[in-house]
Amino acid sequence: MTTTPALPEPGAATVEDRVQISRRFIQQAPGELERGDRLQATEKIWGALAQMLKAHGQLRGWLNLGSHRTVGHIAQHMDIEYDEIPVARAYVAADNGHRNFYDNELSPPEIEGIITIVSSVLSDLEIALREPPRPFVISDVDQRWRVRTLTGKQDLQVGDASPMGFSNTH
Repeated sequence: MTTTPALPEPGAATVEDRVQISRRFIQQAPGELERGDRLQATEKIWGALAQMLKAHGQLRGWLNLGSHRTVGHIAQHMDIEYDEIPVARAYVAADNGHRNFYDNELSPPEIEGIITIVSSVLSDLEIALREPPRPFVISDVDQRWRVRTLTGKQDLQVGDASPMGFSNTH
């Protein structure tokens, strides 16, 4: 039997707190589904991925981590930086689950698929937290806008490069 990680103390979340919450949520999602609570299952999946992506953003000193939109920006950035990890695919799946929390549209098999997709990237994203960010080159105006939003550096241009993924802390 796997022990569900304890909830960290309330307050400002550390990177490790976010990882712990992510682990907790992804472990709880299948149980929620087994109990018939499809809404809670999909919200746990969303929370698991969102917390892991926020951990990456926090480690890099990125801005506005409380925003749903920022979680999407981090997912897009991480998908490019870590091209071997299907972060964008997991984000789309988890976001569909988050929508399900409000709209109750997904069947149990669809939710099981989302759990599988998100679970498959969380361990790789957790490992990536222990590595320095990778080099990143802004290749188009959408990436420029996203990196400007995450970093707060409004002078960035297409073609600008960072050996550390435009981290504000590395």
